[in-house]
Amino acid sequence: MNNYLAFIKDLEKLISIRSVKGERTPTAPFGEEIKLCLDTFLSIASSMGFDVINYNNHIGEVVFGNGKEVGIIGHLDVVPEGTGWNTDPYKLTLKDKTYYGRGLCDDKAPLLLCLYALKELKDSGLTVNKKFRLFAGCDEESGWGDVAYFNTIATFPEYGFSPDGNFPVSYAEKGMAEITFKLKAPTIMAGFIGGTVVNAVCAHAECKYLGKDINDIYSILEEHDLSKNGNVIISKGISAHGSTPHLGKNAILPLFKAVCKVEKNADFERAIEYLFFDKEKVSEIHSEQGHVTLSPNLLYQKNDCVYLTCDCRFPYPITISDLTPIFDKFNLEYTIKLRHGTQYVKKEGWLVDTLLKSYNKETGEKGSAISQSGSTFARAFKNGCAFGPEFVGEKSSIHEANEHVSEENLLKLYKIYKDAIFSLAKLN
Repeated sequence: MNNYLAFIKDLEKLISIRSVKGERTPTAPFGEEIKLCLDTFLSIASSMGFDVINYNNHIGEVVFGNGKEVGIIGHLDVVPEGTGWNTDPYKLTLKDKTYYGRGLCDDKAPLLLCLYALKELKDSGLTVNKKFRLFAGCDEESGWGDVAYFNTIATFPEYGFSPDGNFPVSYAEKGMAEITFKLKAPTIMAGFIGGTVVNAVCAHAECKYLGKDINDIYSILEEHDLSKNGNVIISKGISAHGSTPHLGKNAILPLFKAVCKVEKNADFERAIEYLFFDKEKVSEIHSEQGHVTLSPNLLYQKNDCVYLTCDCRFPYPITISDLTPIFDKFNLEYTIKLRHGTQYVKKEGWLVDTLLKSYNKETGEKGSAISQSGSTFARAFKNGCAFGPEFVGEKSSIHEANEHVSEENLLKLYKIYKDAIFSLAKLN
């Protein structure tokens, strides 16, 4: 990298801003800190000689070149720092040749690397027959309000990539929906609650026993590895991402099993059969892009009904409409909230081919395009690919304490993004 020290100084500025979604103000739709981070990023780009556009502090754009449009989109907002850090999460720290900081991988460093690669292209004097439009989003972690706003006043390029996913290059992403099943509550237990977010396997669930003495059902609790605190029944599991429920242990299942041992409940029995033991074999439905997953992760009670919300992911070309006839067989009342349809870019097309060649050239690997279960900002483009920054086989620190990237990988990322941007610029 020609300007490594300048890059690190700019990265320090971005990491130092706690750009977690905050209270909306008249001029800061996602909070003052995110607005400050966007201002800082656009100021960096402007100082490089780029034209910049601030769309009312929802999203920023950096523009270079003329011709067929190519988009690049990342984000500046971050998840809260949480606990367990060994360094200040909002101070870029180099320790044992590894950088630490919240938002380092997700997504401040990759987005800034793309900006620096674009500057190198601008300074190269090469003839560019593309119009690059680099977007700095502000609400990727909390609902994509930035993208929604942008779509009301402007138009994204048709083709592009997001440096906020996995290598080698992701040409397809599963569709995502929330399926909420309504169950009749038992009479001897109440206050059902479990899970924290729909896209994470439930690691804690509980309910209250309404009988006279909870010790009367102690053997049932023991059989299902449940504990008690007063009249509260507690189930512990192991969390995992909602797209890979097999990697976790769902705390709701043993709680439901215990309920059915204590009291006959047809809805809970059907939930166990169909949502946990997959009686209709939903998980066997698949395409080249992967299998359908249905993970019951959120539990709550309202009046005499218990609601169980599932994270559902389905690969292209499967649609949620293809799955509803199967859900109907569960004989449980349900509602659907579609979050995203599937994302698919032609696997043998020029965009995937160019990005994949850049990755393989700079890593020496012979990687192939992949499909992924998660949802990335690549969906902002009709034909959008996720392109790094996570390398194959690398343990992710995204959203965790001590988020980090090695200095070696940081430089490798730059080489990959630079080669990709230069290659895209040269395409006819």
